[in-house]
Parts: sequence; structure tokens; C-alpha cells
Amino acid sequence: MENLFGEQYTELPKKKRKPQDKEKRSWENAFQKWSDEQAQDGTTPLGKCGYGSICDYCENNDKGRPCVRALNTMAREKRIMIDYSDRDFERWF
Repeated sequence: MENLFGEQYTELPKKKRKPQDKEKRSWENAFQKWSDEQAQDGTTPLGKCGYGSICDYCENNDKGRPCVRALNTMAREKRIMIDYSDRDFERWF
């Protein structure tokens, strides 16, 4: 136990990340960057870029990585598995 500001606490063990997590994060970051480049001159009044088929699943692009969230929502709804080793982003967009 350690003491911080007069309070005792126990540090939680650090969560070990799997190699798949790093690959997924890298793919998602690259996908969002590619999606941003494909966006049509800004966004619609609803906050969507309006370029891809995943835009139907875009709910809020105020926060970071809206295309990744939309893609993950679509994948869950349609029960699709994403191959994070494949960088052919047009297939998903």
C-alpha cells in the first residue's frame, strides 16, 4: 500500500495489451486518416461527411474518430468481422 495525501491506496495491476490490440489501433487510426482525406469538402448539416456507406451509422462527429465508431457500429449490427491486416479501406467505406 502507498500513501497519497494522507490516504492509503493500492495500485491496480497494469493491463497487458495484446499484439492484436496494437494492430487494431494502428488500422483504426490509418482508416480514420484515410476517411478524413476522402471527406467531401467538410460535412453535412448533420455532421456527416456524406462520402461513404458507413455515414448512415455516423451519429456524432464532435468527438474523435467518428468514421471508426461508425464502422464499428455497422460491423456489430451486421455481424461483420474486420480483418485488421487488410489496408484496403475502400472496401469498408
